[in-house]
Amino acid sequence: MHEEFLCFVPISSTTGKDLASTILTQLSQLGLNLEHMRGQGYDGASNMSGKYRGVQARVKEFYPLAMYTHCCNHVLNLVISTSSQLPDIRNAMATISDTCVFLSRSAQRVSIFQDNVERKVSTSASSRQKLKPICATRSVERHDSIIIFVTPLPAVVSTLEELQQENKQVEVLTTAATLLNSVQKCTFLIAALVMQHTSGIILPVSKLLQKKELDILQ
Repeated sequence: MHEEFLCFVPISSTTGKDLASTILTQLSQLGLNLEHMRGQGYDGASNMSGKYRGVQARVKEFYPLAMYTHCCNHVLNLVISTSSQLPDIRNAMATISDTCVFLSRSAQRVSIFQDNVERKVSTSASSRQKLKPICATRSVERHDSIIIFVTPLPAVVSTLEELQQENKQVEVLTTAATLLNSVQKCTFLIAALVMQHTSGIILPVSKLLQKKELDILQ
């Protein structure tokens, strides 16, 4: 299998019919023989994957052998991202993301956090790496974000306590106090450790599903 970027194409309508027409026209202009088309891959949006009026259905009207496949890694990502049935997990992700953004928003906060990491975390884990907000769209990017947050959690707590006690800006003080309360709750701590464990299992699966040489049997 060989993947190659072709081009960006401006669009004015996002209906399945118009998108399909744009795609087929552009591919024809690039000199590709569409009679050889055997596959289509999109996300699960209704205008792309719709059974009757989506892009895949419109394309198959002209090229019946172009089978549609919803990207398996994208499906996995949707399952992980859509945590409406697990509010504690969803809330913990939001807390981690909000805390990372807050502590990374100024050089002073970054410096305070890194100083606390050196004091509170073991030498093997006390790198001066910045916290990474949880990626909203790619599950494969979340593993590092969670690990980087959970491992130096004592330093996160100390940093928030310091900002809460010593900062003179009301907005910063209030945000620090709110986040400090959130990261010390039992439900958050359990959810964070569960995510740390499960993301370690999901990460290799995500990477496997993106391998170029992966076939249907694997």
